[in-house]
Amino acid sequence: MQANKTIRDHFTFRVVLQGMSHPGKVFPLPGFPGKGSAVIELLGCLMDNEVSFAVIGGTELETVLSRHTSGRLVSSEEADYIIVSSGTTSGRLAGFKRGSLEYPNTGATILYLVEELSEGKGEIVLSGPGVKGTASLRITGLPLSELKQLKEVNSEFPLGVDAIFLDLSGNIACIPRSTQIGVN
Repeated sequence: MQANKTIRDHFTFRVVLQGMSHPGKVFPLPGFPGKGSAVIELLGCLMDNEVSFAVIGGTELETVLSRHTSGRLVSSEEADYIIVSSGTTSGRLAGFKRGSLEYPNTGATILYLVEELSEGKGEIVLSGPGVKGTASLRITGLPLSELKQLKEVNSEFPLGVDAIFLDLSGNIACIPRSTQIGVN
């Protein structure tokens, strides 16, 4: 049983690494028939008892994640991982951990649960490390105001937050804090 979880976590983590290495590119998470939801699979491979999390917009998700990840539930201002189930932080993004100059990697990672992700012909234009020229991304279920806040929060690189977007089909796309965000 533990060997199966390790294999699932390995495959899922490789997809996350690909997403962070290639901002704006959409990657399917590996499908595991009969297993938990994509949110649990994704966070199960990223979180353990040494990290904290907060959920914005879904209290039932707090219970499920506490049980499946061993992470500690804290306020969103203190959390290492923030799960946004409604597509928006309602203006709270600026209050999340952005790291320090000595330890920029201590900034939060935000997981946005959105309706659909697709490459090309989107209103979001990305550039920076891992992007050849520019990349276009469409995120259905994410207000443009949230994206503008993400751009502002990440304007003082290396400080900022990393964002992972997970859609209803089990696809992810990432926007690390090193990526420049433009909105058409």
